[in-house]
Amino acid sequence: MKTKRLKFLTFTAASLFLAFSACEKPNPDQQSAEDDARGSYIMSDAFAVSTNEAGGSGKSSLPECVEVYRNQGDTIALTFTNCDFRGHLRNGTIIINYTRNLTIGERAVSSIVTFENYTIDGIAVEGKITTTFGGTILTPSIHVVAEDMKATFTDQRTITWDSDLTYKITSGFADGDITTNVYEMSGTASGINRKGVAYSSVYDKVITKGSCEGGYPVSGSVTIESENGTTVIDYGEGECDNIITVTNNGLSVTVTLN
Repeated sequence: MKTKRLKFLTFTAASLFLAFSACEKPNPDQQSAEDDARGSYIMSDAFAVSTNEAGGSGKSSLPECVEVYRNQGDTIALTFTNCDFRGHLRNGTIIINYTRNLTIGERAVSSIVTFENYTIDGIAVEGKITTTFGGTILTPSIHVVAEDMKATFTDQRTITWDSDLTYKITSGFADGDITTNVYEMSGTASGINRKGVAYSSVYDKVITKGSCEGGYPVSGSVTIESENGTTVIDYGEGECDNIITVTNNGLSVTVTLN
């Protein structure tokens, strides 16, 4: 999930650069870009935590500040109490109802994820995430649909969104070493940002390599549409670097991310 958090920083850095550039600056929708990235990260983080537990062998990898409930069937409840986990302070419960496709393998898990009084860094999270495992153990393809998602911040402003994304792990999944994983994400999202403005996003083959120390995506693009027009973020041609190209209203700039 470090990658998703860095993706959020990528959007923010690019938007800030554009917002304070010269007089001929484009007009990027910084709020929608930031909120789309934040919503994507919140969803992907919950998906990763739940999939890790549902797809495990029964021995939890979570810290002591998490109470893990497993019934004899297909439900897991993870209750966090002031728990600093994966770099975020968490409270409340993530509930996972899951099924396994044993014809594919023990790790082929589909699930429905919901939340009960759950917060991450003080942000209250609501909604439902449905994941469907496809492909093979060697090259999984996981369809992730987020419905009626809502993030409420401490100032009571909110993001609401729905998304339909496909995560493909094109290599590395079978060996269990995340540093060899290559992830490809494509799909769409739409929502209302914290300023009450509607936006939509298209993810086109956004690829991340576990071997890249910086954690930034290495290729692919995200296109964001709003009342500000079209803002496109291009992650490059596959190199492990921190350089992106941002285009808005016909003007492109190259941004080096810190």
